[in-house]
Amino acid sequence: MNVYLKKMNLLIPYSSCSNKLTRGLTALLLTLFTSHGYASALYIPETANPADTAFAGAGVAGRAQDAGTVFSNPAGMTRFKDTAMLAGGGLIFLHIPFNPDFANTIPGTDGSATGFVPFGSFAYIYPVSDQLKLGISFQNNFGLSLDWGTNWVGRYTATQATIAAPQLQPTIAYKVTDWLSVGAGAGLTLGYLDAKLRVKNPTLPGDGKMEIEDTDFAVQGNFGIMLNPTESTRIGLRYLTETKLDFKDDPHFSRTELPLTNLINDLDLGMKMPQSVMLGVFHDINDKWAVLGSVGWEEWSRFGHVEVSVDGSPDVTTDLKYENTYHVGIGAQYQYDSKWRYSAGYSYDSALSKGKHRSAAIPMGEMSRFGGGVEYKKRSDLTVGAAMDIMWEGDLSLNGSSNGGTLSGEYENVFLAFFAVYAKWQ
Repeated sequence: MNVYLKKMNLLIPYSSCSNKLTRGLTALLLTLFTSHGYASALYIPETANPADTAFAGAGVAGRAQDAGTVFSNPAGMTRFKDTAMLAGGGLIFLHIPFNPDFANTIPGTDGSATGFVPFGSFAYIYPVSDQLKLGISFQNNFGLSLDWGTNWVGRYTATQATIAAPQLQPTIAYKVTDWLSVGAGAGLTLGYLDAKLRVKNPTLPGDGKMEIEDTDFAVQGNFGIMLNPTESTRIGLRYLTETKLDFKDDPHFSRTELPLTNLINDLDLGMKMPQSVMLGVFHDINDKWAVLGSVGWEEWSRFGHVEVSVDGSPDVTTDLKYENTYHVGIGAQYQYDSKWRYSAGYSYDSALSKGKHRSAAIPMGEMSRFGGGVEYKKRSDLTVGAAMDIMWEGDLSLNGSSNGGTLSGEYENVFLAFFAVYAKWQ
């Protein structure tokens, strides 16, 4: 029996391989399968707190105007003298069409991952005393889910890719002085990975199938500081720790020319949720107007180091050449009257992948967000709101190798649109 590693242009007689060599090549094979297919995700503030959608992610660490601060900055909970709660959700509309160019050598159709993905979140604050506050939140601000179809030119890297990490986060905050508060939370994370791709059969017509699916539990630290230098100004700093998700599964193969199910077992795929630092400032200009801004940093270069092992062999680490990203944002808020309030924001995040290193399954480039929203105070203890923002990436080129040949082309007019509704009890 022969094992074909088409990407490496090698023909390996399996019967003559030692177990160690077979495992090494198998790990490398899985690394090639996963290097562009599955390891692409991002932090999305809109899905952590629907009220932040109006600001397009700008200034969220310093805002602390609703119970969503349990996640966006735990220290902000000390601003609440009474019980507070926030619940909401919405839809993400994804527009990600792919157009192959003349350099593409893989037969198939143009790809498109256009569709809707739902999201929701909840947060609650309980004041123990004037200084001590407890909170809990549930959200999923990490990951994405895309379905490219089974016959597009990039099917050998992914046909479907879903990675999610919903969190239940208990939180505590303490008011040290009138101008300084601190907070901390433990994000109890259930990581989920479901990845599907096609496998090119060397001689038989038609493609085979491969799927990996698993869950893993991890804990992510969430630490915050809130400064109030004046009554009208607050400065918030939030830090998320790096957290590893370790997915393990026996890859499921079907309709493949080779008995890969027997060859490739006990796949261990390690991914990292990167550490993140966000600084936010909120300032009331007067009774009508407020402004806010933010700067941030996320260590996606660490997320790009994916660890793969098979059958207990030593880890093989592939570097996806991801880059650390930087964030800047600015926003404004206008109190029209006692019941209506309007908000808007803009933010920019640098690209985590470029050119030949860009993920084929979940393309990520420079991101510009434009958001706006409205809130209505229905009664003294209840406010309802709606918001929308557009995350624009534009045209993204892709020129890389795939297990079926060269995958080359352009993602055209890529954008994500977030539609959110929520209610605040306070």
